[in-house]
Amino acid sequence: MDSLTIIYEKLKAGIGSIKDRYFIPGAWNTWGYKRYTRDACREGEIIVDPFEFFSDCISSQIRTHGVTRPDYAGSEHTSSDPARMTMYSMFIRAVTAWDHYQKDSICPGTFLKALCLMPYLQSLGTGIIYLLPVFCCSDRYKKGETGSPYSIKNIYKLDSSLHDPLLGDYSEELLDIEFRAFVEACHLYGMKVMVDYVFRTVSRDSDLIVEHPDWFYWIKLEYAGTIAPPRVGRPKKIIPLDDRALELLYSAVGTKEYLKKFVLSPDRIDAERWERLKNRHLDTGANILELIEEEYGITTLPGFSDVINDSQPPWTDATYLRYYFDVNEKAEKYITPDQPPYIMQDGVCLRLYPGRTANTELMEYIAGVIPYYQDKFSIDGVRLDMGHALTLELNREIIARAVEKNRDFLLWSEEFDPLKSGTAKDIGFHFINGTITSIYRELEKPGFNRKLLENQLLRAQLPMIAAVETPDTPRAAWVHKDRKMLEQLIFLNSFLPNTVQFINNGFELMEIQPMNLGIDNTEEGRYVLDSTDPMYGKLAFFDNYRLHWLNEGREWVYKLLVKAGELRKKYIDIISVRENFIENKHINKNSKLTLLMYLDRIAGKGVFLLANRDFYRRARLDPSRFLQESVGSIEIVFSTAGNMHAGHSDRKTICLSPGEVVIAEVSM
Repeated sequence: MDSLTIIYEKLKAGIGSIKDRYFIPGAWNTWGYKRYTRDACREGEIIVDPFEFFSDCISSQIRTHGVTRPDYAGSEHTSSDPARMTMYSMFIRAVTAWDHYQKDSICPGTFLKALCLMPYLQSLGTGIIYLLPVFCCSDRYKKGETGSPYSIKNIYKLDSSLHDPLLGDYSEELLDIEFRAFVEACHLYGMKVMVDYVFRTVSRDSDLIVEHPDWFYWIKLEYAGTIAPPRVGRPKKIIPLDDRALELLYSAVGTKEYLKKFVLSPDRIDAERWERLKNRHLDTGANILELIEEEYGITTLPGFSDVINDSQPPWTDATYLRYYFDVNEKAEKYITPDQPPYIMQDGVCLRLYPGRTANTELMEYIAGVIPYYQDKFSIDGVRLDMGHALTLELNREIIARAVEKNRDFLLWSEEFDPLKSGTAKDIGFHFINGTITSIYRELEKPGFNRKLLENQLLRAQLPMIAAVETPDTPRAAWVHKDRKMLEQLIFLNSFLPNTVQFINNGFELMEIQPMNLGIDNTEEGRYVLDSTDPMYGKLAFFDNYRLHWLNEGREWVYKLLVKAGELRKKYIDIISVRENFIENKHINKNSKLTLLMYLDRIAGKGVFLLANRDFYRRARLDPSRFLQESVGSIEIVFSTAGNMHAGHSDRKTICLSPGEVVIAEVSM
């Protein structure tokens, strides 16, 4: 019996058993489920029997797709080219979190509740569901109400909070079934499932400590709240890591004092005492790190950015794994022979400065993670967080093992620099992060086209994520408060060359509260909601957060995304081929126009998008300035200004209203 059927049978058995009223956002009911009631005090919500609601979704929606897509087995049912697909980023814990019973008492999102979003995700044209980490995470040194998904305690176990109590008491076996059912449902819809993995760091109290305390870096407990890597030169100047920077780092003021804060692992300090402490942990279940801190007065080192002089605060809930039992030979001359194991920025970036004595057992442990999830849950791809900080050899081994099981397995590198995309491509990755979201903040500036096209998209050897926002950035609806601007970005984003389309959960709801403050944000960025909002000051990465499914404007942006997706799908055979893109530097030097032009010479047709990035003045452009003589005619098929271009089907001057976007077909 497949896992989806097991879940369905459990739900059917529970129909009529719930005693309390169960509220959900009306927006979750995307297939016309009828058996609900309302409460006038909770506008926009409906009251359902959750057992009946979720089972109806499985039987009337998800299962019907199985009729036309028998037993999903990989890419034979869907495209394996990510440039042809739209990716929806989903943080399960938040995306279906809701106050189902008592108002403002949040129940976290679960795999079960995410099933009811399948018809919704299909309507957005989703081809890939990208899951932020779903693994067992820690609440030790947590930064908010809950542990961060990136503070991974055990990567071979799922996060127990993703279990839905409607299905009965929690067990690891039942949670595995819930995740497997979710993946099966995605596959029935022809959607691939990618998962975010972190292999450079773990939680401060990782389960690995019990058997492998020497796989970690230890410091005196008294320094845990203040320790930070040394800064070099002017504190605010970012310094790229190279041999010269290495010399400056080890000779910096404060480096000697920093190194003195490290100590040996607890088993090396006192082996007998360590065995007694470990047995106490195994007998009582007491937190292993808490016991070590009490007994030894030491703790694991809080993590930090691998960039010298980065302004990021320490990662108090995560720590680095020790992949080498020594240091790189270039760093060895700067330390004393009796220096306890330590780490600075050079030790973080193993690709540049690996040691010589590899922790082969740890590397084997890491290399086995993805195949484990392929075998057990049939995932279709991964994103490697901080993969650039691992050695090329380990990256290649991780990828080789995944591809051996599935040659169409999707691989996403966190690389931001387009100039380093060639290395990512050589390793085996299919696409990279890039920095398009940050560039969108300069939409109205004269150099926008150059930064977006010349410096990013056309320079990268791999596609990059086309995202108006990401889980780490400020929300687009907050940054681009002018709806005309947000509308333009949605269509512009959908037609970019050399990209993978990306929708961050909540963007389609006009969510303004960020999930994290990681990129282009400050501590003040967490306080953008009205102070009376129950989610005020909360971040989904660290708090019990629910999205604003009742937002005003939700339907407006949703319809735009659907329309943009339809247009992209219509021309995907042309715009997904990088060689079809025709760069027109003369037009794109214009400070207020952006032209995205594609020609398929074999098929004899093309398409272009023209955007007026001046939101106060009209613009005009003669098509002869960018169309070749061989082009016969053009026909405008879409405009954000409505039907003002109706009947325009020749090479006459195109007049654009402020902020307008037009899309036109080209015949040759």
